[in-house]
Formats: sequence, structure tokens, C-alpha cells
Amino acid sequence: MLSRRSRVFVWVAVGTALFAGATGASDAGAPAASKDAPAASDLVPRGPAAAEYQAPPLGQIRAGRDSDPLMAQVAVEVQRAAGAIRAPVPARDGRLDLVATDVARATVGKRLPSFDAVDFLVHHYGIVEPEPYMVMVRSSPQGDVVLLADLRKQIPGVFKMGDWRRMGVGVKRGTDELIVVLTLQPQDLELRALPRRLASRGTVTLVGRLLGRFVKPAVLVAVPRGGVRNLAMAARKGRFELTVACDSGDGVYQLEIEGDDGHGPAVLANFPLYCGVEPPAHIAVAGNEVTRRQDVAEAERELFVLVNRDRAAAGLPALTRDARLQEVARGHSREMARVGEVVHVSDKSGGAVDRVRAAHVSPVPRTLAENVGRAFSTVEVENGFMGSPGHRANILNPDMTHVGIGVAVGQAEGGAVPLFFTQLFAGW
Repeated sequence: MLSRRSRVFVWVAVGTALFAGATGASDAGAPAASKDAPAASDLVPRGPAAAEYQAPPLGQIRAGRDSDPLMAQVAVEVQRAAGAIRAPVPARDGRLDLVATDVARATVGKRLPSFDAVDFLVHHYGIVEPEPYMVMVRSSPQGDVVLLADLRKQIPGVFKMGDWRRMGVGVKRGTDELIVVLTLQPQDLELRALPRRLASRGTVTLVGRLLGRFVKPAVLVAVPRGGVRNLAMAARKGRFELTVACDSGDGVYQLEIEGDDGHGPAVLANFPLYCGVEPPAHIAVAGNEVTRRQDVAEAERELFVLVNRDRAAAGLPALTRDARLQEVARGHSREMARVGEVVHVSDKSGGAVDRVRAAHVSPVPRTLAENVGRAFSTVEVENGFMGSPGHRANILNPDMTHVGIGVAVGQAEGGAVPLFFTQLFAGW
């Protein structure tokens, strides 16, 4: 299976604020979510947990309440900018307001909440789509006017990064600085409401449809203490319906909905279903220090170690690093970095199979798979891959024997520099 996932954050400093960079999960691994009493350092969402997941039609999205006048002002600036360039005008989503507010609250100095924390917040509020695109602006405590003026300059570039249909705004007013977080998401599917928690051995029916250019719906599930399944379903013209059963014991079942836009499968939704267990109420977050270290060779070595660490944890043999696959992976990562887009199928080089053939890799692998992504650290991207059933299946495929890992540096965004990653797996 070939699937892709892109994690995107942009952090912009304005006024007199300190620089805020983009980071991922800490080297200690993903923060642990828990339903027990929170520690003082834990992130506890301000809003109540949603009882259901859903991806409603745009006309049914509920706006939140503005706890600060600046929230409405930021939303107006975003909507005006969209109208000026004839882009879709994103609707306010109260759930994304809550995510943005909690992210702003969890940001202290140069230490930012990890992507794992953002994942937790998104699911806590019943959002099924992957992490939102986020912009953070920081200024002096009473710097509303300066902040809005600078944000006004930044927003047009934001619409080059995606087809945004929903947005949320969060504000944190501290004694030393003012923080505003803008969250943006596309909407590439609709999904009928379903409970976040099921009873032991319970079942739920997924009913939805893909939107826009996406076709070929697929649903995968990673079961507790087990592997990844590609679920059978009834699908017609982008509409799908299937039953998910808690048939592998109590625990967390990670569901992923994919669609194909002509550039290979893309993750349109990725969310946990809690079977016979309670959803977590908070998450342990130590925060992550801003880093600008972008050593490509070191990043490739680190990611190779992380891949084999995750395979070892699953009782699988280590992969061998293959120089030929590595050059193919590097070439694709460089191409993605140049165009600023995460894709499997390139207009220039084709798909993974085409790239391997063009490199004259011999003998031809009997099994081939590819993970691609965009992140700010190796730990972040590996945690993201392992949190996605499709990507996890590639990493833990027992038929794979070799891997090539390519990393390329992208264009700076708000002072932080993203990395583009390709993991190319082969079995001989």
C-alpha cells in the first residue's frame, strides 16, 4: 500500500515577541494520554469531550463563541483575504476554535505543544480529519493592532498551502505576550456521526462520502495488540458504508479513511475508536524546544534507527539499508521539497514503481511500498507514520527486507524549516 500524510505547522513571530518554531514529539517518544488524575504539567482541554465524531456538511458546521474580541477580528481578516483572491471562504468551526485555544494555552516561551498533543485535542473535540494547518502569531500583551496588521500580510500565503474550508481561532493573553493561533482544515469527506466509545465487542456503522477530486474510498483499522486490516465495504461514486467491530478485545482501534486524488492514496481521516475503554481526558506534555537543526544525513540515519526500533517492538527482523533505494527516496524527497507538496505520484517521475524501474534496480523487488510525509523532525514523522494504519502497515510489513530513506530540506516557514521524508520499502 502506498499512502501519504502531511503534518503542517507555521509559526510566525510579530511585534516584540520571541521566535516560535515548529517542532514534533520529544525524543522520549509520544506523550502518554491518561484518564487518571492529571499531573501539573498535563494538557487538560478547556472544553468538554465530544460524545461523537463527525464530519458534517459545511452548511451544518457550528461556530463557537468568541471569548475574546480578537477572535472575531482574526476570522474576518482570513475571510476577507480568501474573498480577495477568490479562494473558498473557510467557515468558523467551534471545534477548531477549541483546539486553537488549547494550543495557545499550552505554548510557554519557546516550548510548543507536540503534534501528539494536537492529535489528542483534535480527537477530544470529535474531529476525524488529520491535524489542522496552524499559524501562530505572537506580540506584546496589548499588541492587537500590530498583530492584525502583520497577520494581514501573512494570510494570503496561507491560502497557497491548501484548499481551506474550515477554520478556528484561539487567543491567549499573558502578562508578557499575546498569542493567537489560527487553525485551518480542508474538508475532503463527510462522515455521519458515530460514537467515540463503544462497549466491549460493540459494532458501529461508518457511513460517508468523499468530496471534490477524491475517489476510491478505503478504510483501514489498526487493532489493539495486532496488525492492520483493510476493511471490506460497499462503495459507489465515492459513497461508502461498512461495519467496524470491536472483535480483537478491548482497547483502541485506530481508523483511517483514504481517498485517491490522482497523486496516490491520501489520508482524509484518522481517529481512534475506544472499545470497552474510556477515552483519555488529558495528555502528558513536556513541550518541545524550538530547533533549526537540519542535517539531512543525520536525519536519514535517525529515521532508519526509528524504523527498526518499531519493527523490533513488533517482533519483526530489522531492515537492511539499501543504497539504491536510498537514492530513489532522496530524489523523490528533493522533488517534493522543490514543489512544496507531499505526493506519491509525481507528474515528473511517476509513482514509486516507476522511480525504482528508472533507477534500474535489479533484481526487481517482489514487494514495494512507500511512505511520504512532511514534518520538522524524524521523531515527529515516525510517530505520525506509526499513528496512521496505512503507514504503520508498510513499516511493519513482514515481507519487507530492505529500506531506502531520503530526506530533503524545504523552504523556511516563519523561521522554521520543514523536512520532506520518503521511506521506500522493498522485499527481495
